[in-house]
Amino acid sequence: MASQKYPPYVNAYGGISKLLAKIKIASVPGKFTRDFLSTVLGLKSSSYHAMIPLFKRLGLIDQGTVPTQRYKDFRSESKSGFVMAKTIKEAYSDIYNGNEYAHQLDKGQLIDLVATITGAAKDDAAVIAVVGTFMELVKFASFDVSDIPEEIGETKEEEDEEIVSKENKINTNRGKVNFGMSYTINLNLPATTEVKVFDAIFKSLKKNLLDDQSIQ
Repeated sequence: MASQKYPPYVNAYGGISKLLAKIKIASVPGKFTRDFLSTVLGLKSSSYHAMIPLFKRLGLIDQGTVPTQRYKDFRSESKSGFVMAKTIKEAYSDIYNGNEYAHQLDKGQLIDLVATITGAAKDDAAVIAVVGTFMELVKFASFDVSDIPEEIGETKEEEDEEIVSKENKINTNRGKVNFGMSYTINLNLPATTEVKVFDAIFKSLKKNLLDDQSIQ
């Protein structure tokens, strides 16, 4: 059989729920290692070691096994379901390309779908493991848009408002043209010492040239 690129899976998928439940109550480790699994989480079976590469594919830890922001957000009660749903849709995009409501399918339907996508037989061990892994992860996800955390919704709304505000400001500024004018006035004053003469000259100057009403 030609090799297939399977969606993320582990053979011992039955332990996923137990692992995720423990992660939500344990502190975030510096690195997600085998020692962390066995010592801190108490998951001593070697079958859990396969969870490390799985978590890398899910984006929960980076290539150096350091927990990502997604890992931390998953631990938050207000964000957990939404984060897992987003994780599943990204990691299993091929499955969702086949059926956008894949998380609502039963096991038999998922097996048919994964077999079709990969070209493998329905009884292929990897197909069964992909379906089992997918279904275990779905247990921790919420695909209801009403469950999107309020702070995430507000952030998106604020971003949209900021974009609209910037566009309006640009359009408004395009319609504005600012003019500046300056004057240089040279006066030839008569040779006189009469103050009244000077008063009359500057009064006329103010009335005819400097008053705002005279400038159209």
